[in-house]
Amino acid sequence: MNGIPVGRFVKRKMSIILAAITVFALLLSACSGGGKTATPPSEEPKTGGTTEVKEEVKPEKSYEVSLFYPGTPQKDVAKVEAEINKYMEPKIGATLKINAIDWGQWDNKLNLMISSGEKSDIIFTAAWQNYTVNVAKGAFLPLNDLLDKAGPDIVKNLDPAFLEGSKVDGKNYGVPTNKELAATRGVLVRKDLLEKYKLDITNVKTWADLEPLLKTIKENEPSVTPFYMSNSTGNGLLDNLDWDYLGDASVPGVIRKIGTETTVMNEVDTPEFKEAAALARKWYEAGYINSDSSTSTVFPKDQAKAGKVFMWTDGMKPGKDKEEESYVGFPLTQIELTQPTITTGDASGAMLAISRTSENPEKAMEVINLLHSDPFVNNLLNFGIEGEHYVKKEGSENIISLPEGTDPNSRSYNPGAQWQLGNQFLNYLWDNEDPQKWEKFKEFNTRGVKSPALGFTFNSQSVKNEIAAVNNVNKQFKPALTSGAVNPDEMIPKYAEKLKAAGIDKIIAEKQKQLDAFLANK
Repeated sequence: MNGIPVGRFVKRKMSIILAAITVFALLLSACSGGGKTATPPSEEPKTGGTTEVKEEVKPEKSYEVSLFYPGTPQKDVAKVEAEINKYMEPKIGATLKINAIDWGQWDNKLNLMISSGEKSDIIFTAAWQNYTVNVAKGAFLPLNDLLDKAGPDIVKNLDPAFLEGSKVDGKNYGVPTNKELAATRGVLVRKDLLEKYKLDITNVKTWADLEPLLKTIKENEPSVTPFYMSNSTGNGLLDNLDWDYLGDASVPGVIRKIGTETTVMNEVDTPEFKEAAALARKWYEAGYINSDSSTSTVFPKDQAKAGKVFMWTDGMKPGKDKEEESYVGFPLTQIELTQPTITTGDASGAMLAISRTSENPEKAMEVINLLHSDPFVNNLLNFGIEGEHYVKKEGSENIISLPEGTDPNSRSYNPGAQWQLGNQFLNYLWDNEDPQKWEKFKEFNTRGVKSPALGFTFNSQSVKNEIAAVNNVNKQFKPALTSGAVNPDEMIPKYAEKLKAAGIDKIIAEKQKQLDAFLANK
């Protein structure tokens, strides 16, 4: 064979084959990676006298779960995201993108997201935030199967009344926050001003009883609004009526929460509505309510944070004053003015839904599951980074305070949204809060009077066009009426007439029909 001995030829042939096999094996190993990073370039084998540099093989990209909720955007949100993702990504193969939308912009942003089909994953929703209306639009995914598959800790930790009470036609479209189940209304008041003017609140039992307090502040504190109201927070004094809205406060038709009466009413026709509107008008004309109350989009506690508010209305629960005190930076006290009640709307008063446009609903549910079960993730999202945004009290794992030298009114991370995001029973407590807060929550729930319609949620699909028309009328009339900016004697008849033309009677008739069927089966 051209002068080359057969033995040498075979050996040379075998060497070439073995070398080729080795190179091929190395290349195959580098391409597949086996889930590991490829060998650094300096250690690559040499072939043909040159160094072959291969690209680093990275693991498959994690899915980014976007969270949208109403609240004040926070300066240090990127830092908090980074800390959450450092922990969360290896755990569930997902990262979190936090999107807080100012309260005044929330409704418009949410409506635009839904109408445009914008990609989103987790969205805050509530009975008072068009929950069933958005379910009827197909904006949210049904979650029952996802709860079973990716939300085991939610099902295990959440009072069954929450999931049962927030269903629409037997399906869950939102995961309720694990918090107080009963609800009552009242006001938060600056304690320092109460003490300064020696104002007695022990005999305050009704909304009208607040008037002497408001009068004193009006006469002595010209830079402070006695009773602050905002168009971003609902219906002012009318939010404080004992109505059960039957699953969604954005849909007309109410019954009284206390008692046994189950006739669905148009609230605008009731004496309670007229009395509340008259009281709001009286306070507005006296200068107790801010003049821009019907148009302002500033959340009351944000205005209070600037030291410009004496009192505002809110939902009450044990320790609400101390919870908000840590946000506004002023000492507060709370006055409860309604009896604790439990309605379907309370069970669905704060929820996290998964958007129809989510590209990975299972990962979104896994994130919600962590917010309901993992104290580290829950408290990072709600309170920020230990040592930077808060410090733990010596010897305690769940009592926190502000780092030394921190200005309570200019904190870089303080969303104040614990009631919206996950499981409140995992939350740290500020050092000004009652250490027995969570035990008192449970006792508070036992005092709740159950609405005769508890468990009923209205399916608005058949009257969604009428609801849209009625809501347009509400936007035209309700903010001015509830803030006292217009004369109710003149405006209520016009309001009622427009509601009838928009189809409110059809909505109420359908609500009554569905409620009667629910009660008959119950």
